[in-house]
Amino acid sequence: LRNRLKYALTRKETSFICQQRLVKVDGKVRTDIRFPAGLMDVVSLEKTGEHFRMIYDVKGRYAIHRITGEEARMKLCAVRKQGVGAKGIPYLVTHDGRTI
Repeated sequence: LRNRLKYALTRKETSFICQQRLVKVDGKVRTDIRFPAGLMDVVSLEKTGEHFRMIYDVKGRYAIHRITGEEARMKLCAVRKQGVGAKGIPYLVTHDGRTI
């Protein structure tokens, strides 16, 4: 919020914004200002109606890409592993640890 989006000037202002429950990461309200937003995470600000996706730039640093509300409802995931579980049930493991 402070370093990339410039919505706050100080750490205290960032804390106030988060404590008001205005920031969502992947659709869940996050009040911890040190919550790690990772690759392909969607950061939403409810009051302004803006949505951003965390991606890498050319030099490998995090960059914030503005997206639409329709696109913010989807989570982009890279499949790291796929297999067959008990009783022949297929499953996928994504880059952020989710099992589908």
